[in-house]
Amino acid sequence: MTRRATTAERPRIHRIELPLPLQLARINIYLIEGPGGLALVDTGMYTPAARAALVEQLAALGARPDRIGQVFITHFHLDHFGQADWLQGTLGAELLMPRVDSEGLQRWFFEPDYDGRALDFFAGYGVPRAALERSRAGLASMRAAAPVFGADRQVEDGEVIELAGVPFEVLVTPGHTPGHACLHHAPTRTLLLGDHVLAQITPNVALSRGSLPDPLGAYRASLARVRGRGYACGLPAHGAAFETSAALDARIDAIVEHHAQREAQLLGLLDAPARPCSAYTLSEALFELDALDGWETWMAVGETLAHLQTLVGAGKAVQVRCGDVTLFALA
Repeated sequence: MTRRATTAERPRIHRIELPLPLQLARINIYLIEGPGGLALVDTGMYTPAARAALVEQLAALGARPDRIGQVFITHFHLDHFGQADWLQGTLGAELLMPRVDSEGLQRWFFEPDYDGRALDFFAGYGVPRAALERSRAGLASMRAAAPVFGADRQVEDGEVIELAGVPFEVLVTPGHTPGHACLHHAPTRTLLLGDHVLAQITPNVALSRGSLPDPLGAYRASLARVRGRGYACGLPAHGAAFETSAALDARIDAIVEHHAQREAQLLGLLDAPARPCSAYTLSEALFELDALDGWETWMAVGETLAHLQTLVGAGKAVQVRCGDVTLFALA
């Protein structure tokens, strides 16, 4: 007699697509339906449109927000945790986060002058005052849309947790953030990816105050960790799902190649003037900074710095102090 798979072995995982007031216009969050009830992976932002879309799509699935027992936040970016306070504080859901990002989020909430110190970090790499003030305005708007909360439970790499009565292994995949985490459901070989691997865009990997010392190196290692593992399905937070392991592996290869090409671009830019350059000047050559808002400028410069840090670590570039500013040159 053939044994029927239990709901813990084959849970229902529903994609819920919510609007974002950003250039990246939508986010996928996931409703897990299992023997222990309902759980969410990520929440979307705290906006009336996102709240209405979440309630409407839950209703279409026969669910209600107050029936959600647990919420897992993959990492500490606002588009992933914006409705956590409502789900946790108002509706009583238990909130879980990877420990490193949970602690980082509390520093963002409560450390005195966190934004000012973060901007001072970028000033030390040649970002001009006008661009810093644009970034300050962008950070202020983000804070205004971020209700304060704390995780009920911090989780670690390799830990097996139950969401809606369904076991998932936590895979901490640093790079996009220091403690970003994916969730693996072993019986179905399903991987909830967060922002670790995205089909249409490359996740931002930035060097900033409080980041990993070599975020791009950590990200490459995290990509290698999930490549070739035979996942049957990869569910990202933005864009289309990866429906085969080959599709997921191919996208990982393309992201790795993208970063290799970006580093080659930077080496070419450093070689052209034959003099040290600031990270901001190099960012202007890679990105259209004038077309970016303050938050996006922060991301662009941080990503340029992440590549430069990797090149310095590989002995291909060097840092040069010029007064209070750190510049970069070919080794």
